[in-house]
Amino acid sequence: MTSSRSADPGPAADLAPPRRRDARATRRRILEAAQHAFSETGYSHAGLRDIAARAGTSSTLVLRYFGSKVALFEAALTAAMPVQDTLRWSRDEYPERLAEALLDTANPVRPPLMIALASGDPEAAAAAARVTEARIIGPVAAWLGGADARSRALGIAALATGFATFMRQLPLTPLPPAEQAHQTAWFIGAVRALVEGDGGPPGDAPAG
Repeated sequence: MTSSRSADPGPAADLAPPRRRDARATRRRILEAAQHAFSETGYSHAGLRDIAARAGTSSTLVLRYFGSKVALFEAALTAAMPVQDTLRWSRDEYPERLAEALLDTANPVRPPLMIALASGDPEAAAAAARVTEARIIGPVAAWLGGADARSRALGIAALATGFATFMRQLPLTPLPPAEQAHQTAWFIGAVRALVEGDGGPPGDAPAG
């Protein structure tokens, strides 16, 4: 005779570890929700409850997976930086494709904005620095090569952060198409100069 207890797992079932495939899917949803929140409202204003609601889960489960808000930010930023994809581009096409990626309105995940909007929190800023070094500066410097590769990689990261923030996030009146094209052309030229090792953005005159 089968006990009726076997048909009712009871409250203890809620505490059981999630199945592995469910855990991976839940973690992915949380990371995607965090990327949206941190790039839209910034680290300080993005709450764990809001992120959990976007992911269709609870803030308790978010903390169970990541431990803390800053750890979630670091994991979300790491996942949002597929830098190896960009390093498959040729040096000639890199500046234009980087500009296209930063301006792509179909892409809601904007690592430069996540970094810029986290700068007011010391823990988040430190996490952003670690991730930026590991995911952008180091790999891009290795891709660029040369004695000043790290400096040039830092320059590209700084330009990308400023460009994406100005063009996508600041509450300014939308730029007319001609002005947007002008700013984009400047960005492309500045990045190209760093990729080619010319020492700085086009038009810079040596100090003297």
